[in-house]
Amino acid sequence: MTGVPEGPRTVPSAPASATLVVMDARWRILVWGPDSHEAVRRFRAARPDVDWVAADRVDEVPPTSFDAVFGSEVPAAVFGRISGVRWVQWWAAGVDDAVGVPDDAVLTRMVGVFTRDMAEYVLACVLDWVKGFAVARAQQAERRWTPYPVGTVAGLRVGVAGSGQVGAGVAQLLDQLGAEVTLLAREPRALPVAGAVFGADAVEAFLGGLSVLVLALPLTDATRGFLNRERLALLRPGTVVINVGRGALIDEEALWDALEAGRVAHAYLDVAWEEPLPPSSRWWNHPRVTLTPHVAGPTRLAEAVNYSLGNLTRWEQGKPLRGVVDRVRGY
Repeated sequence: MTGVPEGPRTVPSAPASATLVVMDARWRILVWGPDSHEAVRRFRAARPDVDWVAADRVDEVPPTSFDAVFGSEVPAAVFGRISGVRWVQWWAAGVDDAVGVPDDAVLTRMVGVFTRDMAEYVLACVLDWVKGFAVARAQQAERRWTPYPVGTVAGLRVGVAGSGQVGAGVAQLLDQLGAEVTLLAREPRALPVAGAVFGADAVEAFLGGLSVLVLALPLTDATRGFLNRERLALLRPGTVVINVGRGALIDEEALWDALEAGRVAHAYLDVAWEEPLPPSSRWWNHPRVTLTPHVAGPTRLAEAVNYSLGNLTRWEQGKPLRGVVDRVRGY
């Protein structure tokens, strides 16, 4: 898989003197999702030469051939209904839910789009913790004015698990504010932070002594359950955990027990083991858990459309696409 899908449907050559108009030679691209109709309106304005089709229900998808599919959370039933797909542009950073994508299709994800948002989210969590805003909210509810000690980001020991664009962006922002940042990478390499970079064979050393642990890993077979009971036991008491990766990176029962025991002082979870998190979940009520509904790295329609158009141009020019997924590694 080179990351350069073959060109559009071709037609037999004609004599030089002939005028050949073949409508079927246009790109045909399916756009999936709740905003697909608005997306197609924008796509048509930018590229009226492409045959754009919008759908947000499986029965709305015409059972025909498409060159490409754009969107996220595309049901496997959609791919079972169509044929000819050679490229799928996923409108997300993670592709663990890209089920049913044809094996011979190039799968691309959005890279470099969510870095700033997710770095800001992590910083907000860190500031919420070190500045004691939970204490302030509790005191406000009690109408009580009592000064309390607050910390600073400077000198805070933060470990970021995941060295892709998101993880590196998080690390760089916190590093600029004076935190002592270390990174966990699949393979140790030079990254734009002052602290150490640990390889996958040094997880225990990476976890030791942290004040804050940030999970920014993709969900793969290798990372599922990364933060298990044994690794949680390696954290020093009072560590804060921030998860902007996927819920399944953490052993759910083990995290609950670590919170109850005080090993983890607080958990900021933008992702859950089941999404949407059911109203009956016990996680809603834990006093040392802050939940957000997977909003750390939002997919904005304008960014998704622009990213897709850029990749479409690269496809037409025979250039490698941005964000090509290694289907074996899962990212």
